[in-house]
Amino acid sequence: MLTIKAVIPTANLPVKRVLPKLFQSFVYTTLDDKEHDGYKHPNGKVFKSMNYKISYRGHDLSIFYTALNKEHEKMIAQKILFDGLKLGAIHIASTEVSLQHRQTLDSIIKVGGFVVAAIKDGNSSKKIYLEPKTNKFQEIIRKHTLQKYEALFGKPYEWEFELHTIGQKPKERVFYYEKGAIRAWYGVYEIKATEEMIEMILDTGLGAHAMQGLGFVEEIKKFVALSWR
Repeated sequence: MLTIKAVIPTANLPVKRVLPKLFQSFVYTTLDDKEHDGYKHPNGKVFKSMNYKISYRGHDLSIFYTALNKEHEKMIAQKILFDGLKLGAIHIASTEVSLQHRQTLDSIIKVGGFVVAAIKDGNSSKKIYLEPKTNKFQEIIRKHTLQKYEALFGKPYEWEFELHTIGQKPKERVFYYEKGAIRAWYGVYEIKATEEMIEMILDTGLGAHAMQGLGFVEEIKKFVALSWR
């Protein structure tokens, strides 16, 4: 994982809603066009091989970026070290970057993050965002993850794979990407799978909008039960 820490001279610039789009553009202009185009599943759905999350409070901007291809993490780090972090018209000179290597993973892990699954309203094109505790949410995320594996690795996943929601914060949070609003709940998930599948989940995220600042999950070593209410 690549961690980017930056200090912005002017606190709370009115760019919070566009930061995901700006960082996405920075990544795509740094890497090969293939990463912008994505990896297509036989059903036509396109998946991305990376993920990130952004935190911006006061003067402090933190970005956490992961990629299935670890060379991509190095390329982004080198680009920032040599040229600085450029997010649209914002050129941030005061930036620190660090790369962390993941330790060996167990076949059963717990992860937490804001994961998105939605269905279409039958009477309109409006999306209904699902809570992680629902069976439909877990069904959608599991299917989406299996399709992503097939798209990224070029083969079907044929081993054991279980994904269950074991906790959820009661209140949703609204995320913004360009002019759209996306609703997501922080959830904790227990996953049982091969190391390759778990690595893919940690490197590329869970659910929809992975390259829009959502779906980023991190391993939880010590789980404290979350209220379902």
